[in-house]
Formats: sequence, C-alpha cells, structure tokens
Amino acid sequence: MSSEGKDLPPGQGEISPEEREAFRQRSAAIGKRLDDVQTRRSTVSRADTNKARGEAFAKAFRFAAELVAGVGVGGFIGWAIDGQLNTRPWFMVLFVILGFAAGLSNLIRVARQEQAKQQASQLASPSVPDDDEDDR
Repeated sequence: MSSEGKDLPPGQGEISPEEREAFRQRSAAIGKRLDDVQTRRSTVSRADTNKARGEAFAKAFRFAAELVAGVGVGGFIGWAIDGQLNTRPWFMVLFVILGFAAGLSNLIRVARQEQAKQQASQLASPSVPDDDEDDR
C-alpha cells in the first residue's frame, strides 16, 4: 500500500461502514434496473428486427420478381412471334429488351409506392418520448 492519504485530515478519504453499505445498495439497485431495461429492450428489439428483416426480404423478392417477370414475358412473346413468322431471333431480342424496360418501369413504380408508404408511416408515428429515468 502507498502512503497516500495518510496525511489527510480526519474524515477525508475514508468511507464509514454505513456509507459503504449504502453505496453497495445503490449500486446493486442501479445494476438491477439496468439489467431489467436491457432484458426488455432485447426481447422487443429481437422481435422487431426479425419482423423488419422478413419484410425486407419480401420486398426484395418482389422487386426481383417484377424484373424477371418482365424479361420472361417479353422473351416468351418474342419467341412465339418468331415461331409464327420464322424470323428467329429478331422478335425475341426485341421483346426481351422491351420486357426488360417494362420490368424496370414496374420496379420503379413499386419502389415509389413502397417509399410513399414508408414516408407516410414515418410522418404518422409519434416522436420518441423521453424517459424520465434520468431525473432520478
């Protein structure tokens, strides 16, 4: 041990047993409150995170399906016309390009709709209230 604190006047640098016990009780109470808050947040945030992740995957698959469907339908129409008119592969190439353009326009339309929904829900949601636990 060092000799620091030995030259202090009486009452400074020393904690009485009662103060030490009061400090331990306050520390334990704060630790318990912190554990309770972390437990509440972790259970709520996991459920919210899983739900948000599922919704994001659904939107991503919808966007991909919009694009692939446009190209697929365009390619099929072009293939059918080429089969009827014996002009392989010109109509198929043309309609694949048109199908890609149609899929892209559908993708942009759906993305704008999703963005409008997100903006509306953000504007409609209340701001986060301040918890008054800081005042204790």
